[in-house]
Amino acid sequence: MMKKICAMPHHSYGLVFSPDCPCFVLTLRITAKRSKVMSATHNASHLKNRSRTEPGDEIHILDDTDGNFQTLIERVRFLEEKLIQISVEKKSLETCHSKLKDDNHHLMESIYSLEEQLTDVEVKSKETLAEEKKKFKHMLSRAESEKTEQMYISQRLQRIEKEYEQLKLENPKLRLEIDKLRDEKLDLQDKLADTQADYNTLHSEHEELKQKFEKERQCTGTLLDELGKELEELHKYKIDQELNQSHRPRNNSMADLPGRYQAFNSEVNRLKEENKQLQDMNEDLNAQLLTRCINEGKTLVNDTKEKSLATELEHLTKEELMARLQEVEIVNINFKSYVDKIILTILEKNPSLLEIRNR
Repeated sequence: MMKKICAMPHHSYGLVFSPDCPCFVLTLRITAKRSKVMSATHNASHLKNRSRTEPGDEIHILDDTDGNFQTLIERVRFLEEKLIQISVEKKSLETCHSKLKDDNHHLMESIYSLEEQLTDVEVKSKETLAEEKKKFKHMLSRAESEKTEQMYISQRLQRIEKEYEQLKLENPKLRLEIDKLRDEKLDLQDKLADTQADYNTLHSEHEELKQKFEKERQCTGTLLDELGKELEELHKYKIDQELNQSHRPRNNSMADLPGRYQAFNSEVNRLKEENKQLQDMNEDLNAQLLTRCINEGKTLVNDTKEKSLATELEHLTKEELMARLQEVEIVNINFKSYVDKIILTILEKNPSLLEIRNR
């Protein structure tokens, strides 16, 4: 795997590799083997050139017949030794040349193998580089998203801390408001208890009057029924008497019938008048009870407004005003339920209180 890319130019294949890169190492090995082959070839050619140039010297010496014979003999011996040395060198050169050919063959095979390895390494390096770039982009985008999320969380934490500080500052005020509202609630409960007691008293009085009225109504109804029956009998009797007037003489009891009839009529009128008066009294008492309940409810509403809204609206913030409005709404709901209970009680006990009558 390729560790890193450096800006170090190399003459092989026009690529740029790091000194630690396998591609660079393979390239160096190929270059070294090629240089060895070239140096061996150069040495072989140099020896061949020497063997070709030295026979010319021998001809030059043989042409010099006027020289010293001893020197010539020594020169001949030297040339013989030199010839033997050259033949030995030639044999060694041929051996070296064949060896160099073999080495060159092996080196070429190694070069081809290394070139293939270099190609594979280049392909793998490109693939690895693409994967590393992809991973780096993914890590970079992930780091940016985490940074954005961290900034959002830090801003949210700052807002929460500010809200917490504001709540800490408003906490004493809210506690005072709660204490005030608790006191107002106790006052309203006391007033509600007093109103309930008054209502119970009025209700008991109303029940007593209702029972009395019911008894008197029953008595009056019974009396009216009896009087009606008597009037009907008298009317029938009067008709019979008028029909039989010519056949029967009048007696004293029949003479008293008109007086008794008038007395009965006056008694019926008196009872009707008393019944009407009792109904009017009952309606007045019911109206007084309803008026008193309504006045008590208005008093509760006025007291609540005076204590919780009118005197403190100017000193409240928006949040405190909303909280106070919610509390007033709760009080109104409780008051509405109380009024509903009163109306239900009136409907159960005496629904005529809620009727509108023309007197």
